Amino acid sequence: MKKLGVGIVGFGFIGRVHALAFSSLPFYYHDLPFLPEIRGVCTSHPETAQRAKEEIGIDFATHQLDELLDREEIDLLVVATPNRYHQEAIEKALSRGLTVYCDKPLAFNLAQTKQIQKLMKVKPVPFGMAFQNRFVPALWRAKLLREEGRLGEIFRVRALYLHSGYSDPERPMSWRLRQEIAGGGALADLGSHLFDLLHFILGDYQVTSARGRTFIPERKKERGSPTKEKVLVDDWSLVNLEFPEGVGSLEASRFATGSCDELRLEVEGSRGAFRYNSMQPNFLQFYDLTEPAGSLGGERGFKQIESVGQYPPPSALRGKFSVGWLRFHIACAHDFILRLAGEEGRGATFEDGLLVQSNLEKAYSLMGPPYSLAADSL
Repeated sequence: MKKLGVGIVGFGFIGRVHALAFSSLPFYYHDLPFLPEIRGVCTSHPETAQRAKEEIGIDFATHQLDELLDREEIDLLVVATPNRYHQEAIEKALSRGLTVYCDKPLAFNLAQTKQIQKLMKVKPVPFGMAFQNRFVPALWRAKLLREEGRLGEIFRVRALYLHSGYSDPERPMSWRLRQEIAGGGALADLGSHLFDLLHFILGDYQVTSARGRTFIPERKKERGSPTKEKVLVDDWSLVNLEFPEGVGSLEASRFATGSCDELRLEVEGSRGAFRYNSMQPNFLQFYDLTEPAGSLGGERGFKQIESVGQYPPPSALRGKFSVGWLRFHIACAHDFILRLAGEEGRGATFEDGLLVQSNLEKAYSLMGPPYSLAADSL
């Protein structure tokens, strides 16, 4: 089996998740077209590079991106840096003809994305986006229900992605709270997943209005520091959407008290409806309006479809076992490997990433200052 040399730039939480996903593929899937190998990591500091090298047992790690990209054994670059630095990593990879797998969002803003697009036209390479929620079995099933016509015309859509980790006023600044690095707050961080998922399952829609709110306008520069910085990104955001047949809303919050990693999706149509909550990821709730009604409700009612971890072949570890967030990343990485081999996939492409970035840009522009500043900064 041909081996695929994987390099990762950015090795914080999400970089490690992608390393785990690609490294796990031979244990989860039969008949891989390529065997991924982690052959190099680039971090922001020499000491973190050395730590990564020792902890995961690889031969090479660096804090200089060019040193990683110039190594002949690197075939694929996984981009897991803060948003501002995606463009540089992607463009340098493209100039060397490397395949790219990028975490969300595609770039810092739409201007950066369009600059990458120009280079992609000159030096096209296989390009994947890590929108792993496409590979939740329950949401995969929801997409099939839509394609089978079992939802009918879509009347109302409600999508929410909720975290609670930023409600502590003592939490200091980080790159995700700095507009000049992140480009946006809750909407860019969490809402980007919803923008992609809605298009993936339901098709085209338009952003019609948006508003955002910052609940803690200043935070300590670092924990214990008396110096504070202004927060110019959204802690919460709400975007209204227009679908060809109905209306919808998209809400993202990092101040949702009591929520861990809660993605909720409700879709109501003329023939049926479904509900999904990532905190109960093993089931999709489906209401079939074509079932007979009766004096006491007849056969109608939301029913749980046991999606669990029933991934189709060539998954080597099938069965009715509970499913988890890391498994979705593994399936997403597998899909990208199949597409590298010329097979048809369902994962997000560069064009999908561009569409998400366009929707983010429009929403932030509609919110106005200070949230629209990053959109205008390049």
